[in-house]
Amino acid sequence: MRPGDSPTNEALREALKAVVEVAREGQKEKPPVDPPTRLKQLLTFKKFSERALDQVRQVVEDDEEFRERVVEAINEKKVGRVGWLWLARPDGWEKECAELSAAAEQESEMAADAQSHRVLEQRLRRAEAALEKAERQREKSGRDRNEARLESTQARAEARQSQEESIKLATELAKTRGDLDAIQKNLERIQRKESRTDDRLKKAQKEIERLNRELRDSRQQHEEEVGRLKERLAVAEVEVAAAREAGFTPPREPEHESPPPLTRRTPVTLPPGMLKDTVVATEHLLRTPKVVMLVDGYNVTFKSWQGFPVREQRMRLLQRLEEMSARYPEAEIVVVFDGTATDYDYISTTARSLGVTVRFSPAGIEADDVIIERCRDYPLWQPLVVVSHDSRVRESARKLGANLVQPSKLLVLMGVEMDDGDDFLGFAVR
Repeated sequence: MRPGDSPTNEALREALKAVVEVAREGQKEKPPVDPPTRLKQLLTFKKFSERALDQVRQVVEDDEEFRERVVEAINEKKVGRVGWLWLARPDGWEKECAELSAAAEQESEMAADAQSHRVLEQRLRRAEAALEKAERQREKSGRDRNEARLESTQARAEARQSQEESIKLATELAKTRGDLDAIQKNLERIQRKESRTDDRLKKAQKEIERLNRELRDSRQQHEEEVGRLKERLAVAEVEVAAAREAGFTPPREPEHESPPPLTRRTPVTLPPGMLKDTVVATEHLLRTPKVVMLVDGYNVTFKSWQGFPVREQRMRLLQRLEEMSARYPEAEIVVVFDGTATDYDYISTTARSLGVTVRFSPAGIEADDVIIERCRDYPLWQPLVVVSHDSRVRESARKLGANLVQPSKLLVLMGVEMDDGDDFLGFAVR
């Protein structure tokens, strides 16, 4: 067999794969049969590249004994006629392989020619269909063009007629425009007046409803208090009558001395089982009558909105504080920022009207010093709550009798999500 007539690796693929399979099965026998050394590294392969097939093929060519073992383990049906001839190598195998290879090559060429012929026929059919479609489209375009010309002529005539009518209408419109403008302005004035009247009416209705509720509540409380007083009076009259019958003379009540003046502020006492500096404790403090909460502004905003511009940090905090002030109307909320207030219309108007007072520290003075000084200014009887995690502020506020709250607890109470998971409520476990 000439070198050029040798079967290709593709023609021998099944035979070469069978060689590797025989080597694998040999290792499973007892005792195991070792494969050729150069074949060991290929036994784990699932797919075989051209280089791997060359290596298997060379092992078979060089190892006659291994090749004969492979022939005993396979059959022609599994590896094909060419593969079996190449492995078994009977007399005349090289000639038959060459003839089969030539026949396979000729068959492949004929199949390729047939495929090319089919592709050309398909292209021809598509081209003919496209040509026929283009002809139909050209005829349709001609009809559309003629119709468009006719429509254009009609449209020009209608446009001239419309233009004449428009000139007449414009003349009439110019005559009535002055009256229309006057009517429109008068209508706008009436609408604005009605809008203001509606707003005042809604506010008055809300005020009437609020006063009615307060009146009902006050009347109910008054009736309940009168009932309790009548009950106490009846009991007292019975006791007095009994005492008189027994000849009892009430002693004179000693004069009460005025309580000594306060010398220092006392922190608000929390209920039993409630831990201080927690979310629950913070809510309890905000419900304390006449309580004042001093908030270290940037100390809180840097805890949750550090990535935002400073102005937006302030606006976010003020919005949350306003919402919280509506929930706890008993509390006076004061927030202090470093620096001076300039160009902050929202801070100078809206914040004050919604229950939050905003303070900026003077030039050269920190907000910490303003908060500490404010703690000294409030009356000693008034409860104070200071929100800050600055150690100096907290220590000074503690010495002045204020309750302390960490910014994280205030943020949780305001509904701000905390990245560090600091949302401990504060109930003691018993």
